Amino acid sequence: MALMKSKDVPEDAVMIDELEATEYVWNIVSDWDSLADTWALKYGPVVLGGINALCGIVINRHYRNKLKLGPYGYFASVMPISIMPGVLTMLFHRHLISTDLLLMKNQQCPLCYEVRSAVIQTSLGIAYPMVLGPTSALMFAHRYNTYRVPDLKEGPKVVFNFVRKLTRPFNNTLTIMVIGQVIASSIFTYYEMTNNLTIRGKLMAIEAKVEKEKQQ
Repeated sequence: MALMKSKDVPEDAVMIDELEATEYVWNIVSDWDSLADTWALKYGPVVLGGINALCGIVINRHYRNKLKLGPYGYFASVMPISIMPGVLTMLFHRHLISTDLLLMKNQQCPLCYEVRSAVIQTSLGIAYPMVLGPTSALMFAHRYNTYRVPDLKEGPKVVFNFVRKLTRPFNNTLTIMVIGQVIASSIFTYYEMTNNLTIRGKLMAIEAKVEKEKQQ
């Protein structure tokens, strides 16, 4: 049975709420036989989450190396700067992009979905780690005395200029990561839309065939 959102409800239609509809469409994707029809929907959020986790690791390593932290506070910084962005990216993309596409909640243009996906990807993969990365590195450097860092009493401008100096050699890498994230999110979102249309088309063809057989 194909899932449809309509104001004119047929007599034999089954009414379900959004939560039930979400579970229904994802069960269809999970049970679909052809991986070629569903690979982006199944694995896109996971891969995009992995990309952002990797970017978080790179960002964290840069600031830790600059401040000569070595093993100090490593595991305490990995969780919020790399693991959390990866998990959040996967959850947000699945909910705001993949599920929205499957339910056809908003009749948006393909470009709108790709832009929204890119915003999620870069916000959680660059902006979020770029706030926590230098912050945690400065905190651990001050605690363990691995590098002379400015004190907050010197004012936010001094701290900001210090962080900017640390970040300057990293700008090219950041630019490459942003471009890679935008490209990856756009590609996976495009193929998620393609998967959705393929599944819907095949479901409608199956229903049409069943209806035709009933009439014979």
